[in-house]
This record gives sequence, C-alpha cells and structure tokens, in this order.
Amino acid sequence: MRSLTISLPDYLYEKLTQRAKGSKISLENFVLFQLERDEVRDTALTFLRRRAGRCLMATEPILKESTPPVWVVPVFTNVDPPARVGEILLDTNTGEILSTEMDVAEMIEKGHVSFGFESFAIEKQERLTELLVLNNERVLESEEKQEMEALLAEEQALQIQNLETLGKRLLS
Repeated sequence: MRSLTISLPDYLYEKLTQRAKGSKISLENFVLFQLERDEVRDTALTFLRRRAGRCLMATEPILKESTPPVWVVPVFTNVDPPARVGEILLDTNTGEILSTEMDVAEMIEKGHVSFGFESFAIEKQERLTELLVLNNERVLESEEKQEMEALLAEEQALQIQNLETLGKRLLS
C-alpha cells in the first residue's frame, strides 16, 4: 500500500480527530472508512440510476458485521417526503453488488405504492403484451382487437390517474 500525506485546515483536522476518537479507531482508519463508505454509496447510486433513473436514491451505507460482512445501503424514493423502499447490499471485500434486478424492480414498485399509484394488473399486462405481439404477426380477429383496445384504454386511464396523483402530490 502506498502512503499518502494530505494537509488539512486545523478545524477540519480537529473535527476528524474527534470523530475518530468517538469511533475508537485511529484517524487514518477513520478516514479510510469514510472514503470506502463514499465509494460504496456512489456504486449503489450508479446501480440505481442505471435501473431506476432518478426516482430512487441511496443514503449513507451501514457496515453490517455478518458472515460475510456486507455494506447495507438504504434506498428511498426521491420525492418529499422520502419513503424507504429497500436496500442494496455490497460485498465488503470486492465491492460487488449483491442485490439483483428483481430487488430494484420491487423497490420501484414500493415507490409507486408510496406515491399512491395504482398498478396495471400483471395478468392484464401479460395479455396485452400477447395481443400486441399477435397484432404484429397477423390481423387480429374482431374479439381479439376489441380486447386489445379495451386493455389499452384501461392502461391509459390508469396512467392518467397516476399522473394526476403525482401532480397533486407535487403541488401540495
């Protein structure tokens, strides 16, 4: 490991020294811990942004002394008031994200529920997807076309309702 020397203003050095004493570790280890924690938070934020845009945010990681030890990064919605929707887990040795795409999908769903959004039923979404694929492959029969149009109308109405809910929430 290479050594690094940095200069700090006296007030900052004193503040870091006090926090390190409060944590009962050396100043060097305290600074290294803070740097690692920041790196973990940045990794979690990058993971979230790639999968959920900016609708979710990661907060300060917590080191969980388990076997093996992991970083736990709480995840909240990015609206006021924020609602906790889950957490991202990272391996302390490798920095690898242990959470999955499904974990993020569940956090997004919890976020939608916390906003007061209604979800389009999974069965209906699957049927609509099936009908849209069939519509690209062949001309739909009259009953199929009516079913597809009804499902599209229902989904659109739900989206409008959710946008109105979001508008009310943002304006209140």
